[in-house]
Amino acid sequence: MASSLSLAEARVAEPRIAVARLQAPATLREAVVVQLRHAIITGALAPGSVLKDAELATQLGLSATPVREALMQLAAEGLIEIEPNRLKRVTPMDLDAMVELLEVQSRLWSLGYLWGAPRVGPAELQRLRGVHAAHAAAIERGDIPAVIAAAPEFHRVMVEASGNRELVRVALDRMALIQRFVTLCAPELANARALGHHRKMLKALERGDAAAAIAIYEEVSGTLVDAARALALRSRK
Repeated sequence: MASSLSLAEARVAEPRIAVARLQAPATLREAVVVQLRHAIITGALAPGSVLKDAELATQLGLSATPVREALMQLAAEGLIEIEPNRLKRVTPMDLDAMVELLEVQSRLWSLGYLWGAPRVGPAELQRLRGVHAAHAAAIERGDIPAVIAAAPEFHRVMVEASGNRELVRVALDRMALIQRFVTLCAPELANARALGHHRKMLKALERGDAAAAIAIYEEVSGTLVDAARALALRSRK
């Protein structure tokens, strides 16, 4: 697996995604964001694919404006690169960069647990139970994309419980990029092991033992980083 794709490789194929024409939702930009984000995470829009506003707008049955706005938002999430000459492409899969991202991300989530666990109350417990149930149901039916989408939601609840808006902002804005990495490069991580860790954390929080929940997270916080490091090392051989 190569660490990244060249711009020349990105120009080879004009991407087409199987999408339905959108039916004027309340916010067209957000509808486009959701649809394109899903296509990027799942690889329907492959890493390095060149994106053209007008062609995407035609496929979606929209004017170019909401598409252009959606691409700008996805660029802010790290899913799209916009070159100085305004060329847009799906961000290439750079494993070395992913290692760096996950090294930072694991510490941000750690801070979320440290600050959030002591603040978990009935509302957060209800959300965590719902996330855990959705995660378990996705595993039961073998829905790997749903498993990958559900797993980080547990972290989201904990980070948001911290009450620190800046932590929430920086800890959550690369979630989709991480989901893409797991989907395309490490789908074997979408297994019941993470669900078991979440179950233990939930039980600890239900009995008011924030320290135990934090300790459980710390035990497994390096899983994603280790997977990315191994893949990056293999790609250089």
